[in-house]
Amino acid sequence: MPAYAAGELPPAEQARVASALATCAACQGEVEAYRRATAALRAVSRVSLTAEEAAAFLPAVNRRIDEGRATRPKPSRPGLREVLWDHPRLSLASAVTMVALIVGLTLSQWQMWGLSGTAGLNGVEVESVDVSEDASVMVFQAPGSSLKIIWVFEDSSI
Repeated sequence: MPAYAAGELPPAEQARVASALATCAACQGEVEAYRRATAALRAVSRVSLTAEEAAAFLPAVNRRIDEGRATRPKPSRPGLREVLWDHPRLSLASAVTMVALIVGLTLSQWQMWGLSGTAGLNGVEVESVDVSEDASVMVFQAPGSSLKIIWVFEDSSI
């Protein structure tokens, strides 16, 4: 369409596109937009440079690019502490994981919840425990029952 709008197609191709455009209002609008843009670009006055200005143009552009590179500090690589502790989501995930691990180890030592599918002292069988950074899920059921209970613990600070 840009070549058609600029009148740069061979006559046979120009006629074929013109017949196709006769039935498409959206295409006609697009061709008109190309024609307006081309006319606006042609209306802008041309700038002419002297030989000295033309020779100095590219080196000046390269110098400005190099100055921009020199002023930007290179980012330093963060240490392990910054990655694991200072990053909010990772530190939250690490904290939730540690709490779940400590609770799980403590409860398994007290044999309150049997993670192997046997009933613990509180009378439930824990089927699974899944801990993620957004929410933790625990599935359990009473021994001999087909009813499974799912608890979702969401982090309300997210």
